[in-house]
Parts: sequence; structure tokens; C-alpha cells
Amino acid sequence: MLLISSTNGMTVRMDRPSWTDHSFRELLAAIVVLIALSDQLVLHTFAQSKSSDAPIPAGPRIQRTDLLNGLRILAVERPGETAVVNLLIKTGSFADPKDKAGVAYLTAQSVCFGNAKTSFQRWKDELEFLNARVEIRVNHDSTVFQAHLPSSNVDALLTLFTRLIVRPVFTEEGLERIKCELRSSKLALSEPQQIGKLRLGQMVFGRSACARPEWGTPESVSALRIADLEAFHRTYYLPNNTALMVVGGPPMARLGDLVREKLGSWIKRDLPPAEPAPAPILANPAIRVIDRKNSSEAVILVGHAGPLRQTPDFFALTLANTLLGGLGKASRLEQAFTERNISYRSLSSDLQFGQACSQFQVRAEVPLASLQATFQAILDCIEDIKTHPISDTELSRAKSALSSRHAASVGSEAPLADEVTAIELFDLSRDFLARFPLRVEHTSAERVQEAAKNYLSSTRISGIVVGESQAAKSALAHFRSFELSEWQESGAKPASAN
Repeated sequence: MLLISSTNGMTVRMDRPSWTDHSFRELLAAIVVLIALSDQLVLHTFAQSKSSDAPIPAGPRIQRTDLLNGLRILAVERPGETAVVNLLIKTGSFADPKDKAGVAYLTAQSVCFGNAKTSFQRWKDELEFLNARVEIRVNHDSTVFQAHLPSSNVDALLTLFTRLIVRPVFTEEGLERIKCELRSSKLALSEPQQIGKLRLGQMVFGRSACARPEWGTPESVSALRIADLEAFHRTYYLPNNTALMVVGGPPMARLGDLVREKLGSWIKRDLPPAEPAPAPILANPAIRVIDRKNSSEAVILVGHAGPLRQTPDFFALTLANTLLGGLGKASRLEQAFTERNISYRSLSSDLQFGQACSQFQVRAEVPLASLQATFQAILDCIEDIKTHPISDTELSRAKSALSSRHAASVGSEAPLADEVTAIELFDLSRDFLARFPLRVEHTSAERVQEAAKNYLSSTRISGIVVGESQAAKSALAHFRSFELSEWQESGAKPASAN
């Protein structure tokens, strides 16, 4: 008997024939070749399985439960005595009717502070009793009611939210009080950064919903009535347009029972079709100067529309923005300002991703005399990130910074709740947080520059200067890269400085 063994453990058993038999020698040679090929196949398959089955780093475990009425619960169980609850309405100010800007904001505020179900004083008393703090955030994409409280009080908070949010009874007294507070705060537009951000949005997005401030305008807010709030609430405050994110609360089994008990009878209805994202305005580069008397410095904002959050280039673009203005003294913006002896009080770049109103911005606060050099440095840096090679050291530094920020955001309850909220709002994969470090690490310098070339522009860009107008226009008189004029309110023709 003849035994032939291979490295993969295969053994062939044969009766020994005569070695002079020619056909047997051919058969034996064929068997040896087959065994050798099988060994190579096993080794190749093993190598492939090792590379393709790379383990996903451990991350927050997000548990999900859907109620029959469409409300979704997302929970991250964490040890400790503190919980954060985000109640997400997947509609924000982008859904405001054109002549009712601010209705999403006023609806959210009135749910808590202008609701006959709970007086303003009782609301404060109940939060104090629960040792809870509630923050209301409205942006173009969403409305979020965020509560920080002891884990043991999540049940009582859900009872309070149910009473206020599902079927509110808006009051005239409450609405007028909120309007008054709004007029003295956000509508006053006193801070240069706030003024610049609003006006730049109007330059970038024109007359679309993305250009309107989330809290409305003085004229639109004054015209809003309780009927407008009721119509908005009836249309968008629905269980199938709502998600509840809980970090650090009760176990999912218990949480699911609580939410089902309190919100399971909330009736779902059809939502109106979503408005498409506005097309970006491809206007000639322009700078608008907003007069701010008695100021020796200017606040500058430069930007253009950006890609939506669902872009496959999210990681590459985020790294590009980090290289540009997110590395402190090592960022390309700060290095360029230092090399050109441009002093600055603040300097940063930002990519604001959204479902409809994404925007790229560079912000700086500099002396009025440095305006032309500042604008030129910003434009040069935008082109530089697209053309100048990214070194391994530079890319490694950006990846490290981005991964560190991510680790910090998932390390505490409130930022983690916001991350889970974004996963739900933008329909991201449930393992997004766990895969984040790997996705960052696997993004190449070539991919970063390709994304920068596709989405960042130094020619289709707008700028705002908030500062003493005559000095600003004088400093920019010879800067021909932009059309220069003073800001005029709607309906007025810009006064050219040239």
C-alpha cells in the first residue's frame, strides 16, 4: 500500500502496483500536481480571509427598537447615574413656509414654554424636581429636545415629554413671551460673527430656505399666530417622524416598555414630500462690507455651498478641512498667515454638513489694514490644499486630531447622544461610530486632494466683512479677485466700491 501526504493534511491511500507500469507513473505524477495545487489554494484562501475579515474596533453598542406607529428608539447602555435623552423631530426650519420663517423654532419653544398643559412656572418646577436640564435646538434639518438628568428619572421625563409634545395646547401669552425674548436676543443681531454668518448664508443660498435664519426675521416672527404653530405641529410632530435617543438610561428591554406605554398610542400620519435641496448659486466672487463703527478690526467670513452629508467623500473632505484650518498652528491657514505676517485674533475653517444646506466656511478676525492680504491668503490656501502634496506627517497629524475628537465625542453622554442622533437623521450605518477610526485611517492623501478639488473652490466663493466700511473698502480697493460693495438690505442695489 502507498500513502501520500500533503501539508494541508490530505492523505491519499493507494495499492502499490508494478513501478514498470507506464500508466501508473502518469497517474502518480498527476496526483502529485493536484496535491501541490490544493496546498497553494488553501494558503491563498487563508490569506484572503485574514485580510477581508479584519475585526471592527469596539465602539458604542447601539440598540434599536421600532414601535408599530413608526417611532424609533435608539439606546446606548452605559454604567453610571447620568442619562441624556434626545427626542428628535426629523424636520427643522427648512420646512418653514416661505412667508412664515421661524415657525419651526417657535413651535419647538412653545411646546415647552407656551403650553397650557404645563404653565411656565410649573415647567421650571418639574425640571428642578427631576434635577433635569432641557435644551431645545432647531436647525435647518431637525428639531431636538435634549435632556440631561439622573438615570433614575428617565421614566418621569418621558411622561413629561409625552404630555407636552404629543398634544400641546399653545397659548397666546406664551407665544408673545417667546417672541419678546426672541426680539431681544437672536433677532437683535448684535454680534459680528452672527451677523456675518447670516449674511454669508444669504449670499451663498440666495432666496432659498437655506438662507433664512432658523429663528425667522423680525417681520415673519411678528406675523406668526397660534394657528401657524398648530399647523406645523400637526404636519411634522408625528411618531413616524420622531426618534428617541437615550444614552445611559434604563436597559433597552425596560426602556422599550416605557416608551411603548407612553408613546405607543401616538397616531402616525403621512408626511408631506420633502423639498429638494436648493441648487448652489454660481455667482461671480463678491465681497459685501457690513458697516460696524469704531472698530479697528474686521470679522471675515468666506464660503460657498458644500456637498450633502450623504456624500461618499465625507471622510476625505473632513480631513481636508482639518488640514486647512483644524490643526491650530500646524494648519495650512495658520502657517500661511504666519509666513505673511498677518496678525489675527481668530482663524478657522468649517464644513457644515446637512441634508439640504451644507456649507464650507473660513472665518478670521484681523486688523482692517490686513484685509487684502487675508483674503489672498485664504484663497491661496484653498488652492494649496488641492495642489500641494500632503506629506505623510501632515496627514498623520490630521488623522490623529480627527480620531481624538471622535474618541472624545463618544466618551461622554451628551456628545454620544448627538452622534447617535446624527446616525438616525442622516440614515448612516449603525456601525458608523465603530468604523469611524478605520475609515479615517484608510483615507489616502490622494483621496483627500481629489475631494478638495471636487468640492472646494477659490473662484465660486463669497465673502463678508463686518467692520468700519470706509476703512474696509479702502483696504480692499486694489483687490480685483472679488466684486466689492457695501451690504444692502433686500430690494436695494449694492453700492459699488469701485
